[in-house]
Amino acid sequence: MFYLVYLLSFTLSASVKLPPIPTPPAHPQQFKLYLVIPMLNEEHVIVSTIEALLAQIQRLPARIDATVVVVNDDSSDNSLILVSELMAHLSLNQLVVLDRPSEQAHQGKGAVLNFATQKISNFNHTTSPRHTILAIIDADSRIDAANLTKAVDFFADHPQIDMFQSGVAIYNTDNWLTRMQNFEFLGMNSAQQQVRERYSQGIASGNGQFVTLALALANPWGHSLLEDLEFTLRAWLKGFHTAFNNDVVIHQSGIEHLAPLIKQRTRWCQGSLQCWRYLPKLWRSSQIKLFQKLDTTTWLVLPVVATFLPLTNLIALVVQLFAAFTAPQNWISPALFTIVVLNLIICLFMALQFNRNSAASNPRKFIHAFWLSILFQLYLIPLVVVPYKATLRQILRLTNWEKTTHAAHPDS
Repeated sequence: MFYLVYLLSFTLSASVKLPPIPTPPAHPQQFKLYLVIPMLNEEHVIVSTIEALLAQIQRLPARIDATVVVVNDDSSDNSLILVSELMAHLSLNQLVVLDRPSEQAHQGKGAVLNFATQKISNFNHTTSPRHTILAIIDADSRIDAANLTKAVDFFADHPQIDMFQSGVAIYNTDNWLTRMQNFEFLGMNSAQQQVRERYSQGIASGNGQFVTLALALANPWGHSLLEDLEFTLRAWLKGFHTAFNNDVVIHQSGIEHLAPLIKQRTRWCQGSLQCWRYLPKLWRSSQIKLFQKLDTTTWLVLPVVATFLPLTNLIALVVQLFAAFTAPQNWISPALFTIVVLNLIICLFMALQFNRNSAASNPRKFIHAFWLSILFQLYLIPLVVVPYKATLRQILRLTNWEKTTHAAHPDS
């Protein structure tokens, strides 16, 4: 059943056509764009990120007025000092620093984004909340002017959309773990989002969210450990429309060591468990499509299902090995053969999706993508502990926010 869920997802993704490259609006509208960067102990990456973003917004068309907003969440390192020194040397009005009071700090990313939203709403705006866009960007991210322009133009072309999630890629792929994360984001994750975009609505997934100020004011982020998913579910229940736009891609650093990777995925997994409380309202809502309900429920339940998989896989392996040594000569287990074939088919689909989604930025030979899909199965093995840790933490009500440490930017 677990394999078939993934096969169904990839089969549906094969029916999705990638959107055509958008053209600039015939009658360009004025938009205000805020690049919101939550900052908590980011001294190794924050200055280079800000400098890169400022260089890119200088290249934006005149119809887009952009500002970088850094939200300091009571950093204990030199992050705030470095950003303040940068502001003193820049003498630009395109960089704003918001400093959260220490008594309000360290309450999670959702609280930081709500603080930023309220402050931005008090700025002297000449554009409406519907034409004011918040781009949620991690402190280690890279996005160029072309992608920012396409993001804003997406709202001009789709006035019914109030939030869309961009594609995500990894730039520090000189490490096996980071290469696997890049394959995961551009392969499996992107395929699932494309299916949602085709048959229902996209889901926010952290870095690279683009949200109208109107939605951010009407639908504040919650305190779940997966604040982006909670934000999406609450937006749906309030009648807002969300999307996934694979044509816009943001790059971020991958996690280079296993322990912090498991910590990050445990937080994500526990956050999905916390979102179970929205399922009854989701199913009662008449404005949410049946596919949305089925898809969301499936992926929220899978972490609990995954706690049974290692045990059942171990039992199955023992049974198959016993059968292999005791069965008649030349006998092959139909069950083992079926599982191997299903797994290879899933690897094939993953490789096809990864190749398609990375073709524009980094085209590869298919055999290389297929090899990555095989290695990806090994990458998943140490992550089997994640649902156990997440479930235990949720049972014990351990809901403290454990932040991901970002790797320094590469020189190139």
